[in-house]
Amino acid sequence: MNLKNKLFYSVLIMFAGLQACNNNQESKAPAIEDIAANEDVARYMEAFKGLGALTDSTQPTQPQKALSNFRIPDDLSMDLVLSEPDIVQPVELSFDHRGRLWVVQYHQYPYPLGLKVTSVDNFLRVHFDKVPVAPPGGLKGADKISIFEDTDGNGTFDKSTDAIKGLNIATSVLTGRGKIWVLNPPYLLSYDDPNADGIPDKEPEVHLSGFGLEDTHAVANSLRWGPDGWLYGAQGSTTTANISSAVSKNIAFSGQVIWRYNIDTKVFEVFAEGGGNTFNVEFDSKGRLYSGNNGSDRGPYYKQGGYYPRSLGKHGPYTNPYTFGNLDNMELLGEKIRFTHSLIRYEGGRLPEVYEGKMIAVNPLLNYVQLGRFEPKGSTFRNVDERKIVETDDHWFRPVNIKAGPDGAVYIADWYDSRLSHVDPRDTWHKSSGRIYRLRAKDSKPAYQNFDLSKLTNAQLIKQLENRNKWFRQQAMVQFANRKDKSIVPRLRDILRTAKPELALEALWAINASGGFNDELAGIALSNQDQYVREWAVRLLGDNRKVSPAIASKLSALAAAETSVIVRSQLAATAKRLAGPIAIPIMKNLIKNHDDSNDPDIPLLIWWAIEAKSETDRQGILSIFEDKGIWQKKLVQDVLLKRLMQRYIMSAGDANYSAASKLIGLAPSKAYAKILISGLREGLRGRDAIGLSAELTKAIQPYQAELFGAPLALSIRQGNANAIKKALGIIGDDNADSDQRLSYIIIFGQVNQPESVPVLLGIIESSKSTGAMKEAALQALQRYDNDDIGLRIVKAYPQFRGDVGVRNAALELFAARVSWANQLFIAIGETKRISKDDVSDQLARRLKLLNDAKISALADRYWPNVKLSSSTEKNDALAKYSKLIKSGSGDIKNGRALYLANCGYCHRLFNEGGSIGPDLTGYERSNVNYFLLNIIDPNADIREGYGLHRIITTDGRTIEGKIAASNGDTHTIQTQTGKEIILSQKQIKEMKALPVSIMPERILDRLKDQEVRDIFAYIMKKN
Repeated sequence: MNLKNKLFYSVLIMFAGLQACNNNQESKAPAIEDIAANEDVARYMEAFKGLGALTDSTQPTQPQKALSNFRIPDDLSMDLVLSEPDIVQPVELSFDHRGRLWVVQYHQYPYPLGLKVTSVDNFLRVHFDKVPVAPPGGLKGADKISIFEDTDGNGTFDKSTDAIKGLNIATSVLTGRGKIWVLNPPYLLSYDDPNADGIPDKEPEVHLSGFGLEDTHAVANSLRWGPDGWLYGAQGSTTTANISSAVSKNIAFSGQVIWRYNIDTKVFEVFAEGGGNTFNVEFDSKGRLYSGNNGSDRGPYYKQGGYYPRSLGKHGPYTNPYTFGNLDNMELLGEKIRFTHSLIRYEGGRLPEVYEGKMIAVNPLLNYVQLGRFEPKGSTFRNVDERKIVETDDHWFRPVNIKAGPDGAVYIADWYDSRLSHVDPRDTWHKSSGRIYRLRAKDSKPAYQNFDLSKLTNAQLIKQLENRNKWFRQQAMVQFANRKDKSIVPRLRDILRTAKPELALEALWAINASGGFNDELAGIALSNQDQYVREWAVRLLGDNRKVSPAIASKLSALAAAETSVIVRSQLAATAKRLAGPIAIPIMKNLIKNHDDSNDPDIPLLIWWAIEAKSETDRQGILSIFEDKGIWQKKLVQDVLLKRLMQRYIMSAGDANYSAASKLIGLAPSKAYAKILISGLREGLRGRDAIGLSAELTKAIQPYQAELFGAPLALSIRQGNANAIKKALGIIGDDNADSDQRLSYIIIFGQVNQPESVPVLLGIIESSKSTGAMKEAALQALQRYDNDDIGLRIVKAYPQFRGDVGVRNAALELFAARVSWANQLFIAIGETKRISKDDVSDQLARRLKLLNDAKISALADRYWPNVKLSSSTEKNDALAKYSKLIKSGSGDIKNGRALYLANCGYCHRLFNEGGSIGPDLTGYERSNVNYFLLNIIDPNADIREGYGLHRIITTDGRTIEGKIAASNGDTHTIQTQTGKEIILSQKQIKEMKALPVSIMPERILDRLKDQEVRDIFAYIMKKN
């Protein structure tokens, strides 16, 4: 190995770090050849500068001293339950049926042992050279799962057992069904443990494979038993998956999901998608599922089959390309700050009443625990922050997991590290610390009673369904599933019929867990007075994906008469899962008999049910709209009609075009037909209309003007030569209708008709053309690879330079192709027809995206600010501005004006500004260095949803923007000027995420010293 390579590889020792280190293990750095597969990784590492809460020079506080530093309410006490050396890097807690505490110790994080890093992308997603072998095969990693017991009932865990060692990126453990379940991505494993001593009796069985490892702070995690008996889990935002079980094969998805697995049928499925960086699963007493995220709210309440917010560019598309929207996370009334967290809905019955039913959520980023409440909002919730219940000035406090225990106390796993940020590929984590704390009522004693739920009789187990502590009720459900004893169903059926609502719901779950759920019991549950019992009866029926004719009739009748939005929400979700002939009457009755148009979730849940049957049951879907009264429903007009038409047009094919034609024919009036036409227009964005069927062409002829804004629009899109000739004549006629002229100009930028180029150039060169027409013509001309276009635009440039919109459109054109960019530089450097001062830094950077060495060199020469700063320059700038800001005070009023002028176009702050970049209100604005790092090096941590992509089209254009939407096979690209470009997949030659932010570097260099102080005084002021 030469000296240069040795230098590259020396960096990699930091990259892997001390992968198997804790106080009880020997620290050993891995061999170089076990880390990297190529030198590019080393180069990347050498240049990368970490961002956020990184390892610092401070030292950990001793556990008891750290405990004394916490500030908690007067009605609570806080205990140190475990600490190093007994536990290190605890990532998850769980309690088993005997009250034993299981802890996953994530020592191997962040890199699996034995894999070589082949690449690291701009989101710090790592690619490895191979898929690791499932344990116990392959190399033995440093992760382990330990059990802690309180053998004498005094509240102290005095016995510890390492149940499973040698794991290699293990995130979760759960017991049940005679097994120990372990998530060790890419695998879900089960270890037989029939005597429940916590020690596996044999080697594990692989139940699922295919969970991604690209980002080990966002891998599959959080195993939980659902009330339905399925095993649930989450996956974070920046990993992919392609899951297979014994019966489910190659179920692929990207980014954040909630998933579930039926251990009896071996069926795996995605339960819901999106929502945030999901590293948590929580079920409340009504069986509702929540997860935290990495945003400024408190995450989603996940509905079955729902799609929640996600960054399409960073996290990838939804599994369904026809979602046409998403449900929102729960609305938050509280401080909008970054909140990376795990949560519980406390229903343990042992804390003071003010905590019962509340959300308790941990915030490791800002070192506190938050209390909040749930308030109904239609069929979902809003969250209201109430107060912080655990605070400390110790920035090492990193609460990463929270659970309620069998004693009714709340247990918090503390990662305990000065570092929290994953935005640094080096392994600099503190490998020898970790704590677990317990929150309990002030007047309570920390004590356990010895118990074993598996030893209870059936009658005793049924009695546990009345336990005030949700933990015992949920654990009882696991025991019912373990036993599968149908002999208890008659007793549970009596409870279902006669008990109070809370107990009736528990009885329904226990019946299902015991294998006794059938049509008779479903009928009883569907008519129960409690909305949650009815909701869960609907859901359990849908889980089987088929129902009897008698139950189908009951579901249809329920959809017509149901008064609860909770139940109607689940009816829509269940309809999506059932066969068309059963689902369609449910959908129709939901639409016809209720007005749920203002509910936050139900309209889209109904749309997704319809979409699921839009091709498999076209005639059935159309039959819904044969009822003229349906068309009058607001939900139909606002949500369904446009989406259904768009769905049929985007998926194309004669059968879908025929369905679209029939739908237009069913419209009761032209006003309704126009709604459909607007959906058809959406469906055709980014594509021509040449393939439309004769039937559909005939159906939409009367609506050509509404469809594309001009009578010849459809014929042009279909390539009609006479229409093209006539339209070009209209464009060139200064006396023709201006709206039609503008419509035709736009269309010629969307279809490939080179004969339009001379006419479009004429518009730009004519003094009689409006600015809007010139802008449209310049954008349209980008489609055509013709050197003459650049020459003519350069020549005409001086006459429209005074119109900012037209000028910018012309400059954007030059950045689309190499030949035009060369003509721009000739105009700047030789003929002087264009001033370099007209070109913004953003546009100059776009010129560099053309990947032409000559153009890049000229861009660096004329606009040096677009040249990426070196590490030394960034460090110097950080030191300079940090010292400057601290050297004097700033004027907040002047800072606001400066902020709005320099940052406000892109960033929102204190409810002012744009939305091109992230809202800054919730960031660590009090941390000068953190904020400076983001300004001086905006490319180090590109926030989710704000990454740029470079798209090279098949016609040779280079486009830069963020992916605003992906529907069907089309992508909506939002450029930095706010314009949208719609491209079908066949128009895209290459699409690649860029390692650069929307935000340029050196923006502080434009300001005077006092102006820098002023703008920071405004940014850092309290809300």
